[in-house]
Amino acid sequence: SNPGGESTVKVALTLESDGTISSVKVTPEADNGTSRQYQEKFAGGISGEVVGKSIDSLDVSVVSGSSLTSGGFNQAIDSIKSEAAA
Repeated sequence: SNPGGESTVKVALTLESDGTISSVKVTPEADNGTSRQYQEKFAGGISGEVVGKSIDSLDVSVVSGSSLTSGGFNQAIDSIKSEAAA
């Protein structure tokens, strides 16, 4: 959720067998120009924040000045953890 309405991002992770993130790709899907800019900044900076960390201990806050995108990213991580556990 953002001032321009609802926006989505697509998140894809590669996990090692021990739950360590080895790669991440965030694809901006916002229609609003400003929201898309923030999502693109987030996408460009997220790898340095999460690669090499355990998915179980991950909690991303602000990345590259994009505080709202991190909320959607954390929701995606929760979803990915649930899928991986199934």
